[in-house]
Amino acid sequence: MIRLHVVAEGQTEEEFVNSVLVDHFGGFEVSTDVRCVATSRERKKIHRGGMLDYARAKKDLVLWMKEDRRPDAFFTTMFDLYNLYALPRDFPGFSAASVEQDPYDRIRALETAFAADVAHQRFVPYLQLHDTTQ
Repeated sequence: MIRLHVVAEGQTEEEFVNSVLVDHFGGFEVSTDVRCVATSRERKKIHRGGMLDYARAKKDLVLWMKEDRRPDAFFTTMFDLYNLYALPRDFPGFSAASVEQDPYDRIRALETAFAADVAHQRFVPYLQLHDTTQ
């Protein structure tokens, strides 16, 4: 069985993973779990939800990868892309993606840069495009 860990931007994406993807992927022998991006840490409490900047999202993802080093564990993201300018400016490939006119080319550019920045063989980035007119 493959295990898929999803780092979600917020509670809406977390709910989608839990209510739709867990059952769907379960039919393919893929165990799926999700957690929101950590936005802050106070003492022993972690606050989650909302991607304030890329650095925190990457840190949270990398920490989870260190926690689960088993070869059957894979990692992905579910970050929304309503428009490019709502994405944190420190996101990999932001400048290159901003010149792309086609929204699907923007997504490809961002996901490619994201994968290169994380540089982990068990990581497949995913950005959800909401509006193809952006």
